[in-house]
Amino acid sequence: MLVAHISDLHLGYSQFNLEEREKDVYDTFNEAIDVSVREGAKLVILAGDIFHTPRPPGKAIITLANALKKLKEKQIPVAFVLGEHDISRVSDVPFAYIFSNLGLAKRLRLDEGFEVQDCVVMGANKERKGNIDSLIDSLKASDKVAARYSGKKILVLHQGLTDLNKYAGEINSTDLPGGFDYYAMGHYHDHMEKRFSNLGGPLAYPGSIDLTPSEGIKEVEKGFLLVDMSGQEPSTHWVALNRRPQFSARISYSEIENEVEKLLQKAKGYERKPVARIEVAGTDIDSRVIAGNLARLQEACLHYVWQPLEEEKPGVVYDNRPADMDSELFRLSKEALGSEELASFAIHDLLPLAAAGEARAALDIVWDRYKSVTK
Repeated sequence: MLVAHISDLHLGYSQFNLEEREKDVYDTFNEAIDVSVREGAKLVILAGDIFHTPRPPGKAIITLANALKKLKEKQIPVAFVLGEHDISRVSDVPFAYIFSNLGLAKRLRLDEGFEVQDCVVMGANKERKGNIDSLIDSLKASDKVAARYSGKKILVLHQGLTDLNKYAGEINSTDLPGGFDYYAMGHYHDHMEKRFSNLGGPLAYPGSIDLTPSEGIKEVEKGFLLVDMSGQEPSTHWVALNRRPQFSARISYSEIENEVEKLLQKAKGYERKPVARIEVAGTDIDSRVIAGNLARLQEACLHYVWQPLEEEKPGVVYDNRPADMDSELFRLSKEALGSEELASFAIHDLLPLAAAGEARAALDIVWDRYKSVTK
């Protein structure tokens, strides 16, 4: 049985607030679904952060609905758990549950299995550090529940493992139940696979399907996993997706005209207009000279940002279009708050409510957060 393991979709995210970048994410997700169908997947797992915000835009909702409808018509079930981006701090029903109620996808639980052919799938939504002990207790109990079922067993979680990232993890591999054949993880945006001696099978993060705010601009492949459950131990195949290219470059201010010409030729070499980040190194840098030369990139790039690197005059200057404010805001928040988790809370939970003028809801989630950390 072939299983498609997709995670960290972040449907609705638009890098630099560009409509093209929002559409890029939808196109990449649809490509993952089309490949899964073409390769003969019998189950699609969405391992959390399905949407970028708990209140997704209409295009994101329609994109997911159309994909789920297509899979249902082809009799390919979909199972999912939620990530922190899907769950509102305000007491509310997560939006993705609509698709479970409509029978288009199955919300996974740890106290019961979801049977698909010769496999059973169990899972849990993202739990934050304040409630992690409850999750660990449920994980321990899930081993007994899984033992009631025959066939291969899959556990789906949207949690970070400290074994792989001690700063961003909430649980250890030793907290996971050992009675599963495959551990389908979400949360980390890089593709990672590892075998732990105490677990019954491989553990894998497919990574996000496109770049997200905390990642900035960089040359990196993104994709998802096809997992063959038919052997004695599952075998994985990571599928790279056809994304819009992004690249970073450092050029010399003293040779800026020639350097920009090289960048222009590089940008024109891609099938789709890329996103670029350029560092300009030199002395006695004139920002107007840089901006004037880099303006030539507008014909070949969807978007670009630039930063001068001058020893005596540090700082960041961008062109006249919006800069990479998402990653910069996340970086500054993380630096100010001293925690990636708190930065994520401030940007993804608190800021959208404040920007929408929902002061009461914003105060409620701050109070809930305060109570959770002062227990």
